[in-house]
Amino acid sequence: MEDSEPRVQLPLPEAAGAQVIKLPVPDKQQSGKQPGEHREPLDKSSAAKSSRQKNLWYALFFPQLVELSEVQQEKILQELAALAESVSSTVSFHPQALICEVRSSLKYFGGMDAIHDKLVALIMPALAQQQLQEQFFYAASPTVTGSLLLARSGHNTLVYRKDNLRSALGQLPIEVLQLNEEQNRRLYNMGVRKIRDIWRLPTDGLRKRFGSDFVNLLNKALGTAPEPTRNYVAPPAYNSAYDLPYELEDLDRLLPVADEMLAQLCDFLQRRDLSTSHLVFALLHEKRPSTEIDMALRQSSRCRDHLLLLLETHFAKLNVPAPIIGVKLSIKKFDAFITRSEQLLIEDRAGGQGNGPSALDQFMEQLHARLGSSSLKSINTVAEHCPEYASEELDYQESRQQSQQQTGTDEIASNPRPVWLLTKPEPLLLRHGKLYHRQPIRLISGPERIETRWWYGTNICRDYYVAQEQNGSRLWIFRERSGGRNWYLHGFFA
Repeated sequence: MEDSEPRVQLPLPEAAGAQVIKLPVPDKQQSGKQPGEHREPLDKSSAAKSSRQKNLWYALFFPQLVELSEVQQEKILQELAALAESVSSTVSFHPQALICEVRSSLKYFGGMDAIHDKLVALIMPALAQQQLQEQFFYAASPTVTGSLLLARSGHNTLVYRKDNLRSALGQLPIEVLQLNEEQNRRLYNMGVRKIRDIWRLPTDGLRKRFGSDFVNLLNKALGTAPEPTRNYVAPPAYNSAYDLPYELEDLDRLLPVADEMLAQLCDFLQRRDLSTSHLVFALLHEKRPSTEIDMALRQSSRCRDHLLLLLETHFAKLNVPAPIIGVKLSIKKFDAFITRSEQLLIEDRAGGQGNGPSALDQFMEQLHARLGSSSLKSINTVAEHCPEYASEELDYQESRQQSQQQTGTDEIASNPRPVWLLTKPEPLLLRHGKLYHRQPIRLISGPERIETRWWYGTNICRDYYVAQEQNGSRLWIFRERSGGRNWYLHGFFA
């Protein structure tokens, strides 16, 4: 059906929001002629004009997102953009809206009607899954901002030609511009109710009163100003598999295949300036579930030799339940690649090899791969005044997760604390005013008074000192503030 008007305005959907009005499809009998367009002789001016009108932007506006936070809106729009990418290779983000370029997809899908039906079938279930109202407003025009303003109005308008944008946008209320309260008040006092009222005002006065951003917004809607967009980029994903030509039981013969797969992985990461801290290497069997090797790294990496060394370490302690017919490599977590500065001078570089943080991280990862997660322990501090309760022993992985969650703003005690505390304080001998621990000791600092845990019924009140033996070793001792006021040895300094 050929449109008699250059702009097609469709009725609003039902109040319930479940029904979505379809956009009209161009008449196929017009040999590619769009509604409202007229065939003209092709000359240089018309060719340049058609090149400027080559894009058709389809906007989807979700008014129900206004009640959500910015983080929630960003998450939902990311999920919806992944669905909209099935009909457009260019999907851009805007407040409460997505905008897709669909001119290049019209012929492939068979017109705007088919594109709209496909988007409805994808987006409505996604909104229902997020427990949101199953409704969105939509519009299409040759400019990004024009489509966004038309969609915000809720009139589901379709404008094919840029020449018709001014009349279509002029009928919209100024609320679709989403200005701040002060700008809305000024426009209302000036008698401005529609966008067409703004176009009657001089541009210089508008720029002086409302700023350049306001004028540029209107120019973008008409296509007379450039429109930079933030396009959707799908998150990276990597999976590779290799079918062996014959069954293998010896894992050493599998290392060349693993080396080649890791080389391809590292090339993939380098091309995208990424690294990984969690990957899974699976061994496939014919009639049994696959054997998975979960490799969680302390520090993200994309070093082929390091990843192969860790995999070889896992192979050394692995018992294969059945012959291997294939292997599969998948990445669970991608990280931004952060390089490490090297020393400028060669002699300094040679003297510092193997002693940096990365060498320690690689050593811990090898121990973790060889001994298992339950064999590595870490001693962490606890916010307690009483020394007996000021530390705890955690598994290596749990300690690592806690250290990653810390913000680095925790206060650290300035008073000296020994690493080695005795399970039970050991009494010291006081003879002729001198303290003895197998030999005479002398006090070098203190006292530090610690009083805690009276609310538990165990009143602890002590004066702590740092003492030194004749051989130079330092001790952490205390004297009771109540009772017999005896002296005790509580710990050793390194």
